[in-house]
Formats: sequence, C-alpha cells, structure tokens
Amino acid sequence: MSESSNLKAPTKEQMLAANVNPQTGLATDYLNIFNEYIMLAQLVKSGSMERDILLEWQPIDYCSHFKHSGFVGADIVENSYLSLPDKKKQEFIQATDDLIILICEHQSQDNPPAEMLNLMEHQRDIVASLITPPKDIEHIENVETQAQIDALFD
Repeated sequence: MSESSNLKAPTKEQMLAANVNPQTGLATDYLNIFNEYIMLAQLVKSGSMERDILLEWQPIDYCSHFKHSGFVGADIVENSYLSLPDKKKQEFIQATDDLIILICEHQSQDNPPAEMLNLMEHQRDIVASLITPPKDIEHIENVETQAQIDALFD
C-alpha cells in the first residue's frame, strides 16, 4: 500500500494559498535551492565570486526543504506532495536526484567543464517543468542530454 493512499489531498484553494500548483501538486519554492546554486556557479565562472561559495550548498529533499524552511503552508505543501501518485512522485524524485548529482559533481571539481553548467540548467528546467509544466507540453524528455550527463560520470 502506498504512502499516498492514506492521505487526502489538499483542496485547490489550500494549494493555491500555499503556492502549490494544483495541476502538479508541487511548489515552485523548491526550485530556489537549485536556482541559487546555478546563479552562484555562473558568478564563479565569470570570476565575480570565489569558488568556495559553492561548497556551502547542501542537497536537501523536497519535504525536508519545506519542513526546515519556515515556509508558510509547509504542511499543505508536504501533504500535496505525499498525495501525489507514486509514478509522478518517482519521476519528480528522479529528476531532482539527477540535478543534485550534477551539482555535487560540479562542486567536487576544481575546474568543472563549462558544459556542466548548461547541463545543470537544462536539468533544472526539467524539474521546473514537472512543477509548473509548459502549457502545451506535458512531459520533457531529452535523451541526448541524459547521454551527456552519463558521459560526465564515465
């Protein structure tokens, strides 16, 4: 029995009040942790900031982020997430895990390849599309980009 089968999803009104997309059941605030790292990585790349700033970033999962953030409506955000169908939740977890792996790999390298920043941005866009999908696209798949990500770890 899945964890989500015991939960009653919040209402559309509750979701909207907590900045949860009622269509996806996810909140865009989670993207901020990734956007911050990518922005800092761009500043480091341009020479505007020291690389050490990137080492401060720590990965955090969706529910933990909201539990520890003081985010108003965190309980609604978590309940919405836990109410997601397992397949949708797993797709989101996989996409965010892929992004976290890229960021951690970027952090671990003294001189990461320039293409890693592009891959992180692309993967962040995939995560964003799962939270707030483009109007005319239900799902984004990019086999070429996944092959590029895989090649970095070979």
